[in-house]
Parts: sequence; C-alpha cells; structure tokens
Amino acid sequence: MDFYHSINRRKSCRAYRQEPLAPSQLAEMKKALDSFEPLYLNAPIEYRLTSETKGMFQVKAPHYLVFSRKGEEGEQENAGFIGQQLMLWLDAHDLGGVWLGASKDATEQRTREDIIMLAFGEPEGSPHREISEFRRKPISDITNAVEDECIKAVHLAPSGMNIQPWYLEKREDTVKLYRKILKPPMSFAYKLTHVDMGIALCHYAVACDHFGKPFHFRAGGKAKEKKGYEFIGEVY
Repeated sequence: MDFYHSINRRKSCRAYRQEPLAPSQLAEMKKALDSFEPLYLNAPIEYRLTSETKGMFQVKAPHYLVFSRKGEEGEQENAGFIGQQLMLWLDAHDLGGVWLGASKDATEQRTREDIIMLAFGEPEGSPHREISEFRRKPISDITNAVEDECIKAVHLAPSGMNIQPWYLEKREDTVKLYRKILKPPMSFAYKLTHVDMGIALCHYAVACDHFGKPFHFRAGGKAKEKKGYEFIGEVY
C-alpha cells in the first residue's frame, strides 16, 4: 500500500471513542504490523497491546501498543520506523493514532526494556487534517534541498515535543542525516530523538517508494561536522 497520501494528511489524534476495534480490524492491523520492513534487520523489536497507561500527557484510548527492545543497536530507530508505518496505515484506514513519548504501560506487563508506546482507535472526529494545519519549522531549517520531494515528506514527520531533531544535507546522490544534540534542560526532559530519526526515515522511505526512487540507509561513517548535530548516516 502506498502511504504517501497519508503523510500529507494524518494528524495526532488525542480524542477517541472508547469502543474497542473489532477483532477483525485488530487482526488486520497486526498482520500489517508484522509485514512492515524494519530499518535495521539485525535489531528486531517486540510489541504488545496493553490496556492502561500512566505518566504525563495521558490520552484515553481503547488500545495502546508498546514497543520494547532486546538490547541491540538501532532498536529505537526501528521503533520509530515501524511505528510510523503503522501510523500511516491507521490513517489510510480512517483510524487515529498518536505517539505517547511520556507515557508508560501501567499493567504488570511493563518492563525496563519498553521503548515507547502509541494510542490508537476510532477517533472522535476526523483523523485527517489539511496541509496548512501542520506546525513545522521552515523547511530551510532542516535541509539544504528544500525542493526535494522526499525531504518534503520528512518535513511533515511528527516528533516528540515537535522538536524536529533532524537535518538532511543533500550532496549529489546521497543525503547526509544529522540528529540534533539536545542541551539541558531539554535533554533531561526528552530522550527519544533516536525514535524520531526512525520516524523521519520512514517518511523518506515512503516518499521514495511513491516516486519510484530507491531507498537505502547506511548508518555511521564519516561526514562533515555540523555544529549542534551528530551525524547518523546517509540515504543513497
């Protein structure tokens, strides 16, 4: 399924009808979730449904999904990459979802290995919005290639506290990806920018698929230093 249209219209839904989705809908969602390609094949992540949450910025929803780690490098990025594919899938099926970076599983299933969770279900009102309703930095703040269609898709990606901690520097046939290094007190309050980078790369990959371009991501390596940012890798 081409999720590009959903990039341009999905919103973070924070109000839900409390009736659970039908078992057939949940089964279809789980099948889709299991089919999504990860960013890193050697960093598999686990997920589970839960019923109760606690923490800041609570959202009351009929369903919550928790991503957890096994201890491999790249798991946070994978959580963002796979979880955002699910967000776009939900939008394509007229369902709502929202990332819950400050919430925790409040059931006995909670573990120290939990990375992040999201809420989803039938929203109150529309799960979509107009492109003019997105609140984002000027695209020139996140890239030197403001007309690149795949980078425009990244520009619409959600992030914790709307930090948008990415910079994409286009050089010939590659795009260098940088992650913003947060400083105190923000660095104490928010520690999920690696998840955000996975979300951004999800949007880039979906746009590549839509426009018939290849998507490959190579982590690490060397690149020109950028003040206030850490080089993550490159898309080619």
